[in-house]
Amino acid sequence: MYGFIYITTNHANGKQYIGQKKYDKNGKWKEYLGSGTLLSRAIEKYGFENFSKEIIEECETKKSLNDREIYWINYYNAVSSNDFYNISNGGDGG
Repeated sequence: MYGFIYITTNHANGKQYIGQKKYDKNGKWKEYLGSGTLLSRAIEKYGFENFSKEIIEECETKKSLNDREIYWINYYNAVSSNDFYNISNGGDGG
């Protein structure tokens, strides 16, 4: 597998973030919660311990990873929803 699509959840307020991550050999992906601007601020505010990540799909190529991230962000209407930290549609551009 090349990488995965995940949803990170803030257990303090229920807000979520959808993102993508490439698997790496040293296992840093296991601790990764996301790099979105609003998500990063929330982790700083609420603490790493108040967040969890769930892998929702694995992908075999970079193109598939980008396409599926866009799909899931659209599926949840995450950019427009106040329940998500996402501010872009994903893929290579976001």
